[in-house]
Amino acid sequence: MNYEDAIKYVDLKLKGGFNPGLHRINNLLDLIGNPHKDLKTVLIAGTNGKGSIAAMLSSIVKESDYKVGTYVSPHLINITERYLINGNSISEIDFAKYVTFLKEKIDLVKLKIGEIPSQFEVLTALAFLYFKDKKVDIGIIEVGLGGRYDATNVLDPIISIIASINYDHMDILGDTIDKIAYEKAGIIKNNGITVLYPQRYVEAERVIKEICEKRNSRLINVKKEDITFNSFSMDFQSIDYAFNGIRYRDIEIPLLGDHQVLNATVAFTASILLNDLGFKISELNAKKGIYKTKWIGRFNIISRNPLIIIDGAHNADGVLALSLALKKYFENKELILVMGMLKDKEHDKSLEILASAAKLFIATEPISDRALKAEELAVEAGRYCSNVKVEPLLKKAVETAVKNYTENSVICIAGSLYLIGEAYKLFN
Repeated sequence: MNYEDAIKYVDLKLKGGFNPGLHRINNLLDLIGNPHKDLKTVLIAGTNGKGSIAAMLSSIVKESDYKVGTYVSPHLINITERYLINGNSISEIDFAKYVTFLKEKIDLVKLKIGEIPSQFEVLTALAFLYFKDKKVDIGIIEVGLGGRYDATNVLDPIISIIASINYDHMDILGDTIDKIAYEKAGIIKNNGITVLYPQRYVEAERVIKEICEKRNSRLINVKKEDITFNSFSMDFQSIDYAFNGIRYRDIEIPLLGDHQVLNATVAFTASILLNDLGFKISELNAKKGIYKTKWIGRFNIISRNPLIIIDGAHNADGVLALSLALKKYFENKELILVMGMLKDKEHDKSLEILASAAKLFIATEPISDRALKAEELAVEAGRYCSNVKVEPLLKKAVETAVKNYTENSVICIAGSLYLIGEAYKLFN
């Protein structure tokens, strides 16, 4: 298969969506030599912030002269973005080569157990094999959905990280924070180390603590009170952080928003703990790594004139973080909001938080079979904003936003990551 054939095979022949159970990926991994067992990994679960933490921790490890493999999902533009070694995507040739190799094994799994691995399971197996072949020193792995039954949970990570836990995928993970936290906590390993982001809900922290106690996992709670804000601008924000009796000063974070300060602190904490596990990561390299982090689609400024922000907020918790960041950085500017969402996301909660702050709301659509129609989104947005326009095509929606832009405005493109990927392509 060439790259185009490999993409067609992954998109058309492999089943997407959530399919609980680890038996399919375990059978597939057995057939390819269980490459995951030869990897040292950090595994990251959570509702929001997984990718940002992965990006920052990977940058820290790279800055410390280690070869780091990073596996994230979903991608913004090309599927190759999911597989990074020292920040560089897998080549299209290599991606096609690995898919071709795995296809034969997938057929053998079907013969053995009567079903084939899901799309995400195959893509995850590919990551493990690719990282093993490239002899990475460590893999930073983002959980796809949940934790307990996620394909990545075949790993035995040296550190488990749990990011912000909130309501999302409730049809799969459960309708309470307790249930959702329990699924995320599935990545906590016996006698391991768990780093926990400061949780909004006490129930989430309680569940994580209980499971850590049951599994004798050392729990490291990152605490807001240990963080001191120094300054912020549209380029970076600076903090001090106290951990284990040591005060780390002037940590500069290029990702904007208070939530990214917390994500950065989680990554910084994990890098300190890696030293206890045999890695040599200095304070200077940890700071440099965070400062050099690039992570597209998370409150990024993609144009200064006109001033345009893109953010992949797609659930109520992410939208709240975006809303707070907009108020913090652009308190005196009028908001022109371009938004497109998927059908299965929390439209009303998200619109209540964000659309109510917009002077102009432009409803558009991500390119996805699951996209909510722009007309339907506009009707919902009309409950919270009196000035709503409909432009299903993102390019036209952005043109409309720019026509209405003044020096006293900020344009924000938000919603589905599919939309953000399209917006990034538009401006690059």
